[in-house]
Amino acid sequence: MTRYLSLLRNRNFLRYWLAGALAHVGDFFNTLALVKLFSQDPDRLGFYTSLVVVGNMLPTLLLGPVAGVLADRLPRKLIMVTADLVRAALMFSMMFVHDPLALIGIDFAAAVAAAFFGPASSALLPRLVQREELATAGSLNIMTQRLAMLFGNGLGAVLLGLVGPAGVFAINTGLFLASGLLHATMRAPETAPAEAGSRPAASPLAKLVRDLREAAAVVRERPNLLHLLAGLCIANFGDSGSNVLLVTFFTVTLGVAAEQLGFVMALFGGAAVLGAFAIGAVGNRVHWRHLFSLGCCYVWFTATGAVVVRSLIPSSAFLLLLGLGSGAINVGLQVAIADLVPDNVRGRIFGSFGTISSLIMIVGTLLAGVLADRFGAAATMLGYALFYLAAGIYGYQKLRPEPAPAAQAASARAD
Repeated sequence: MTRYLSLLRNRNFLRYWLAGALAHVGDFFNTLALVKLFSQDPDRLGFYTSLVVVGNMLPTLLLGPVAGVLADRLPRKLIMVTADLVRAALMFSMMFVHDPLALIGIDFAAAVAAAFFGPASSALLPRLVQREELATAGSLNIMTQRLAMLFGNGLGAVLLGLVGPAGVFAINTGLFLASGLLHATMRAPETAPAEAGSRPAASPLAKLVRDLREAAAVVRERPNLLHLLAGLCIANFGDSGSNVLLVTFFTVTLGVAAEQLGFVMALFGGAAVLGAFAIGAVGNRVHWRHLFSLGCCYVWFTATGAVVVRSLIPSSAFLLLLGLGSGAINVGLQVAIADLVPDNVRGRIFGSFGTISSLIMIVGTLLAGVLADRFGAAATMLGYALFYLAAGIYGYQKLRPEPAPAAQAASARAD
């Protein structure tokens, strides 16, 4: 607890964290309001919902590299504040729109703003806290996301009944405005953009290609970074199907009603909060390569256990265990990026990896549905879980200790 209190005394990080919490809650509010409006046409509810899901993934897939370049070329705080204000304006416009396709279009535009926000936010975090605080900061962010899932759905349902979709959109507008204000009042140290030197003027496309090549060169020059990103791609494929398959497994294979499933998933979210809290307390004492490798193996073991026992209470117990350790991989990633990547290319690394990750998630999710129909949710889930095990073994074999001072020196030279 002391580590968290010490971290929150950092006013810049406190503003960063509170703004993120408001935005996460607003995302869940928005989803509930859209589902409520779409449910007025039950015959097309599934179609509209699938468009929203794909629309939220596509901007990161298509714009990730560009967003990453901008995060390294422009003040990151400026990008974050602009994205908050754009999303606030879009939420406000939703109050006056009733056509489902128009609402989906506005939601897609909000996802575009979020695609630019993400790399800037991720790249800025290591500038707001000390190196030894990164594990705690990453764990706190994961706890916030899980709590937003709990309170965003619960409180959002209550508000939806009290003020209706338009009222929820109005509240969401206020949340994003508050987020923008908090980000605007941060004192965020920025890395100066790379000097052009004697380079001749280049077209925007040529500059984009050059910037992406610089990021690729950083990855090639750092074997640990290359192996970490490769391991994450393997784990992401396993994760792409797990979210859908676990729900299908509990509802179809175990016959769990929707109300009971909601309770189970709420327990999972609570366990994830506790797990992230524990990881944040001790994560700085564990090297990020162990957090990643052991975290992947742990997820494989608990996800496999939930499927193999095929009974509601034991499967739920394994799901709770899964939640406890689910944050280790992301915490390890945040610390690793700070150690391995120079600050002036950090946005490009996050942006490019976001694109690759989104592509993997889309392909993996679609494939999971096809395989589940053919082989069943349980067998398909066991197959997807194996990708976590493969990622853990890969990370254990390929990742090697790398002294933090060396990485810091490299970062200083690059800056």
